[in-house]
Amino acid sequence: MTKRPNFLFLFSDQHSGDWMPYDDEVKASLGVRDLHLDMPNIRALMDRGATFLGAVSPAPICAPARACLASGKRYKKCRVFTNQVNYDCSLETFYSRLRDSGYYVCGVGKFDLNKADLSWEDGYHETMKGTGFTAALDNEGKMDTVWAYAGGSPGPYGSMLQKAGWIEQYRDDMLRRGHSDSPCPLPDELYADNWVTENGIRMLSDIPEGAPWFMQVNFSGPHDPWDITESMKSGMAGRVFPDAADCPFTRENQGVRQNYAAMIENIDRKIGLLLDALKERGELDNTIIVYSSDHGEMMGDHGLYGKAKPEQGSIHIPLVIDASRFGGASGAVNSSPVELQDLAATFLDYAGLPVPSGKGSVSLRPIVENRASRVRDYAISELVTLIPRGPASSFCVITDGRYKLTLKGGEEPRLFDLSSDPFECRDLAPEMPDLVESLRREILKQQERNPIIEQYAKLFPIST
Repeated sequence: MTKRPNFLFLFSDQHSGDWMPYDDEVKASLGVRDLHLDMPNIRALMDRGATFLGAVSPAPICAPARACLASGKRYKKCRVFTNQVNYDCSLETFYSRLRDSGYYVCGVGKFDLNKADLSWEDGYHETMKGTGFTAALDNEGKMDTVWAYAGGSPGPYGSMLQKAGWIEQYRDDMLRRGHSDSPCPLPDELYADNWVTENGIRMLSDIPEGAPWFMQVNFSGPHDPWDITESMKSGMAGRVFPDAADCPFTRENQGVRQNYAAMIENIDRKIGLLLDALKERGELDNTIIVYSSDHGEMMGDHGLYGKAKPEQGSIHIPLVIDASRFGGASGAVNSSPVELQDLAATFLDYAGLPVPSGKGSVSLRPIVENRASRVRDYAISELVTLIPRGPASSFCVITDGRYKLTLKGGEEPRLFDLSSDPFECRDLAPEMPDLVESLRREILKQQERNPIIEQYAKLFPIST
């Protein structure tokens, strides 16, 4: 490679790893054989690149997952344990390492690195500068648009809606929406992901010539609430999606599933526009393109919505890397366990920079280039939930790609065989105690020691 690659990182919010345009065989293995999605642009990335079926979020909630990604560290090392904590800019990011090596680092959309402040200023605030961005237009997410406006300091998206005369209608719709699948009042041009895409195309055209660049486009969807425009809703007419697993409200859930699919398919269309802009810039052949999400969405499975849960719907994420122009294999499908923050090491590796040692972030390049079938033996997802009942509500999940152990304070361990039971309906823990114990011991082996590990050891004691 004579020239360092550019990177276009397309990053959605709350996109479940099952809801992708996989081949029928893959969909059958995931239990979603009848799930059909119109996503030609992401499918083209999959055909040209590598698709990771075993990718998980290190912490299935917005700010912590994105802090893990930025720092290249697992949850207990990223210093952001909840959405109420800002990123600590003294902790080095892969963004800053790229910038310091000569990359022009930029991005648009919802970064959630300073979510706790509910302050976005003009989108290029101190947190974006401190984490390594040369240019940025960081905007608030869906409900944060409402809270920031209510606090008197709307972010870039809220300010745009306010200037256009739509902020109060947006606020009222968001506050009463809940799980409604009715269309939102916004015209298409003001819809968040459409607006983010326009900003992304504009930023892409403004990148200076000469230096390599990294650009991250953060979509607001398909995060709840499931607001879609009238035109998006009409496009779902007659579409039927598979019922959620173990769901007591499948009839009501069907409309929500239509809206969820509409948001994903809209993101795919916007990705097409960004790729067209990249072609017009003449840099498609020197750009690695990545698609992923911070965490998943339960989408009615087991009667649940949302994230922050140990189930697959919450922790399983999509991940596609198209490095076909830099030695990457085309049409590769890998089911080994990987974690979102492995992208940090992967970007650094392709940029020709040293990759940090340890288990926090591991480069996926050997898999992308078909030189290895796995780079991790296990993937971990975990979350500390600070509620009145205390840290006993926290969970830790470990998986080897087939078996998945879930540990939750105050509850018995649960073990599932994802190859035969992708929706985790049959707990094998009572039948396979030796495997439960082996995976439980592996959790502590996987961690770099720090004081929080001691608390986890108390929550999830290892039998002797």
